[in-house]
Amino acid sequence: MTKKTQELVNKLRTYWPHPDKAIIFEFRGGTGWSVESRADAIAMDLWPSNGLELVGFEIKTSRQDWLKELKNPLKADPIKRFCDKWYLIVDDETICKWWEELPKDWGMMVVDYTGKLVVKKEAPQLESEPIDRFFLASLMRIASRPFDEVIINGKEYQIKK
Repeated sequence: MTKKTQELVNKLRTYWPHPDKAIIFEFRGGTGWSVESRADAIAMDLWPSNGLELVGFEIKTSRQDWLKELKNPLKADPIKRFCDKWYLIVDDETICKWWEELPKDWGMMVVDYTGKLVVKKEAPQLESEPIDRFFLASLMRIASRPFDEVIINGKEYQIKK
């Protein structure tokens, strides 16, 4: 994970604070070697009064990476189909010409001049499907990690006691 990506991850954590919301980074759409779908992050509002909304995120820190994403616009669909909203997260507004390039069913968040993550284009409400067991298995795998396991920059470490 690059420094710029880590900064966006930290801003996204601030935007979706625990304990009212939960966020998981580098989420795979299921378990097993055959599962290739991945989201940079998924987040859920944890209170029924707020709608229990599930939101997916794709993080981009360069125009080149965004253009590569546009070449395969269905890449997000295996996870996006379970989400209520889907956002592109960028640290620089020039990465995506959102008014012409952003898929119609995506929103966009950008870091503003104060350093905060703000919604540039609101994501439309998606018609989400019920979560399947593959998706649930991936969530359970992450949720059931022992408390002494941590993941830093995509690498798993054991904490010695």
